[in-house]
Parts: sequence; structure tokens; C-alpha cells
Amino acid sequence: MQIQGQAALVTGGASGLGEATARTLARLGARVAVLDRNAAQADAVAAAINADCGAGSALACACDITDAASVSAALAQAAAAHGPAPLLMNVAGVGSAKRVVQRDGSAAPLEDFVRVVQINLIGAYNVSRLFAAACARLPLLECGERGVMVFTASV
Repeated sequence: MQIQGQAALVTGGASGLGEATARTLARLGARVAVLDRNAAQADAVAAAINADCGAGSALACACDITDAASVSAALAQAAAAHGPAPLLMNVAGVGSAKRVVQRDGSAAPLEDFVRVVQINLIGAYNVSRLFAAACARLPLLECGERGVMVFTASV
């Protein structure tokens, strides 16, 4: 897929690998939507990208990938600003390094594992299903594709 001129979505785009991905896509000529739960940090990253790559290169979208309404709103916001996106970089992810049995003999908190599954599995699926449904309506690109999804995380 030709990246230059394409609209791109980056989940977890306000920090770490997501931020680096958003910056790289913008340098390659994509119009990037920085999706993240941390709206203030997403705004800062989008502003920095716009300063480096030109106004309109990036847009911040507050987005909780575990919430369907939040993802739908972010996709709509990004599409209104940059057009429908054929590129999704799903980078949002969290980790929890806990022993199953803690040093004090207590069980690891279940909530920590539930949070990891909610974001890394359910959130990733939620974003991909909504993105794929939008892509299915796009015309074919020169390469014969309608879009592409890449899943990665640094956790």
C-alpha cells in the first residue's frame, strides 16, 4: 500500500511505539489520526506532528478502544478531517507483570488480568471490526486492496 496521501489511524498513538508510529506515518506523507485514551497527550503529539510535518498532518482523537461508541466517534472524527482511512495501526496495549501467587502468599489481583484482556484482546477486536466494516465500503486502491490493519504493541 502506498502510504503517502492516505488517511491513517493509530491506536495508542499518544505515547511509546504508537507515538513513534504516528510520527513515522506522517513523515511518510500520511494524514494521521492519533487515537488514545489520554486526550491531552494525543493533542500534544498531534500538535508536534503538525509542527514537524505541516498543518493538517495529524489530528488527535480521544478514544477508548474498549468502548464501541468511543471508537465509532473517533473513526467518524478522523474521517471528517482526513477522509476514510484505509490504514489502521493498532498499537494500543498494556501489560501486567504479576506473579500468580504474590510474595506474601496472596493471589494476584484478577482485575489486573481483566484489564489486560479488555484492552489487548477485546479492544483490539473492537477497533478491527469497526475499521473493517468501514473499509469494506471503500473503493479498491491501486494495489487492489481496500485497506490494511497492522497489530503490534511494545508491552
